[in-house]
Amino acid sequence: MIPQPALQPEGSARPYLTALAVALICGVAIYFRLYDLGGRDLWTDEAWVALAAMQPTAREALAAGQSTPPFYLLTVWAAVQLWGHSEAVLRGLSLVFGVGTLFLIWRLGRTLVEIPAALLALAAVAFSPVMVYYSKELKQYSGDAFFAVLALWLAERLLARQGRRGWLFLSLAGMLGLGFSHAMIFTLPVVGAVLWLNLPRDRRPRLILLGGLWVLTFAVYFFLFIRREVDPELVDYWTQDFPDFAGLIPFLRWLGGSFHRYFWYFLGEWGVFWGPPLLAAGLVLMVRRGRTRALLYLGGPLLLAFGAACVHRYPFMAHFGGNRLMLFSAPVLYLAVAAGAWGLFAWLLSRRQRATALALTGIIVIALHPLANLRENLYPLNNREEIQPLVAYLEKNRQPQDLVYVYYFAVSPFKYYYHGPPPGICWGQSCVEKGLSLKEGAGAPPPRLWLVASHIPDLKFLRQFAADLLGPDWREAACLTRVGAVLLRFDRLPEAVAAKPPAAPPVPPESGVPAPSGGMVYESGPKPPAP
Repeated sequence: MIPQPALQPEGSARPYLTALAVALICGVAIYFRLYDLGGRDLWTDEAWVALAAMQPTAREALAAGQSTPPFYLLTVWAAVQLWGHSEAVLRGLSLVFGVGTLFLIWRLGRTLVEIPAALLALAAVAFSPVMVYYSKELKQYSGDAFFAVLALWLAERLLARQGRRGWLFLSLAGMLGLGFSHAMIFTLPVVGAVLWLNLPRDRRPRLILLGGLWVLTFAVYFFLFIRREVDPELVDYWTQDFPDFAGLIPFLRWLGGSFHRYFWYFLGEWGVFWGPPLLAAGLVLMVRRGRTRALLYLGGPLLLAFGAACVHRYPFMAHFGGNRLMLFSAPVLYLAVAAGAWGLFAWLLSRRQRATALALTGIIVIALHPLANLRENLYPLNNREEIQPLVAYLEKNRQPQDLVYVYYFAVSPFKYYYHGPPPGICWGQSCVEKGLSLKEGAGAPPPRLWLVASHIPDLKFLRQFAADLLGPDWREAACLTRVGAVLLRFDRLPEAVAAKPPAAPPVPPESGVPAPSGGMVYESGPKPPAP
């Protein structure tokens, strides 16, 4: 067991060095979050949130928002009314939450761990590609992390004051947080439990009142918004991410896979090896320091999320990037791992094992792939789908008699970026659609068909999909690709030609699967001008 490192008195440290380190970390972190904020095209999930936010009224926006938390959507809608619907404006709220999380994790860290560990936690949140990416994505996940850390920090302030001051801010944070983040339903009960166990008994009536207020707030949100947003198709989509109770072995296999994905997602591919030991060491150190509630801060929300998965209401550490739904737990995970890393480093130094400490630090830094993370923070490839230049090319080169088929996962991005004439567009119904039928009596079949797609596994999949969709009467005449997006043009043959039935298509892509990469390519016919 790693002994607790000696703590320096507050006044003995050099506060100006600490302030400088915090300023430098936050400055670089904010730069990462601002860079390319509006330069990346909206991908599938972002685009349908954008289309909802572009509705003329708030009521229509909420009706089109699907599972987006109401306050998040309404805030983005208000920003669109004021400043337009550019990508930077649409992602602005996520940026605010992402930057706010930086300051909150520093304040929370100062209450739970010593200064070096708090600095490590701040750096982890600041430079994590996952945290950076969701600070500039048009989704509510950065708000999940922000409000979770806000509630925990306000609870710590309330504990430090023995419940004498701070009730109003904590109650408002919970009420607002439930409107911005569905995941707050996992954090607030833990906050209540920690306060119940640690505050003087005479403060419990106030705590009961606070809990009742949060329960009432959630009930209002549920009956006004959440109840109608429970989508059976979405529940089916997450089926594999609900616990497997077929037996002990299947359950353990499912649970082990879940935590493997969790550590891999937030700590990197090698984090599954060094992350759990450092996490355990960090939790032990905080408990020995008298911060036993840190166990609840991390484990409590995860346990409640697991319970929700048991009743098929929330995916638990899901496949295909679905761990983004666990982002609310990431800041505390980074804090605990940072505490363990600093504790191990300090222990080795106290044993005069400086070379070992530096070697282990170097190994972890190398395992984190800092250069790859730097590139990802500046130019994220996660969910990068550059469909806009393909749509612009289509608008310029489409002829009046052409038919345009929009692949299922490209429907929302296409609607956001397309400004051409609406007739002659066929909207995809699924990612395994087959046998496209042209309406009888609508005149001669179109001589050309454009197929625009994004969020696909690769070009091979799309060509197989096109073969199943169109059959042998069409010949591919052109192919243009961008990162994560493809535009195919097919010419109709004068008469049907015999063709071997295509093989079954590969497994359809799921949300979060990496999209193909590459520059603009033209595979047949004369090369067109760049769009």
